[in-house]
Amino acid sequence: MYKDVVELSFKRKRTPIERFYYTVALVVGIVFLFSLLGNSINITLNVPANGVVYADFQNNTYYAPPYIDNNRYPSTLDVRSLKAETVSESKQRNHKADSICVAQGYFKEYDTLTNIVMVKLGLANPKPSRWNPDGSWNW
Repeated sequence: MYKDVVELSFKRKRTPIERFYYTVALVVGIVFLFSLLGNSINITLNVPANGVVYADFQNNTYYAPPYIDNNRYPSTLDVRSLKAETVSESKQRNHKADSICVAQGYFKEYDTLTNIVMVKLGLANPKPSRWNPDGSWNW
């Protein structure tokens, strides 16, 4: 019986305002941690399946349109033989992405976890994508 009395004497109910302050402190702490960690976590978005690329059927390779259109390709590449097709069509034909285009990051875009979550919550505008919804490049 004495044990019950001792336990009850040290317990105190929290007032509604104290509970409110603890809740606010917890939410602020979570938001602070999320903002610190979320900016250091990068999310990689790959080229969409309907993204348009230039395919070289002789070498089984596909190239990013900005790489070809801006004359960044090597002089040994015959651009007249390239055909436009989607990434999914190129992958079905077992074509591989050009290693220089991959190294220069043409087929990926990056965003932070914080920005993605804020866009989903409607607190921020989405970053402009490299690709339009129809698969054309936004360059």
